[in-house]
Amino acid sequence: MREIIGELFRDMPGEFWPAMGHVLWRLDPSDPLALGYCVLNLLEAAAWFVVAGWVVRRHYRRGGGAWDWAYAAAFVLFGASDVVESQIVPVWLIAAKGILFATILVLRAIVIRRYYPGARM
Repeated sequence: MREIIGELFRDMPGEFWPAMGHVLWRLDPSDPLALGYCVLNLLEAAAWFVVAGWVVRRHYRRGGGAWDWAYAAAFVLFGASDVVESQIVPVWLIAAKGILFATILVLRAIVIRRYYPGARM
């Protein structure tokens, strides 16, 4: 597996990985706006954790399948990314959040189509 990944990224420009580590924002506790941003991200993380809990609850109440677990896990990971974002925002985090968001949309479509065919998307 490592060889495959290495082959995929072998021809990447040398600036790609350092650019992914570039920090766009870091928490400055002396800045009230930064503290507000931090708190809002933590509240958003809590909201994603609650949504994950609802998905698990629905799974137990209605008997969904394994896709429900993946759907809940995606929300937990998205919430965890907001916890990280409350402290620091590197470029890789923005990329990861985009991938997680796309994953949530795909999983939503799968879960609704498989387990709740009458529900609206």
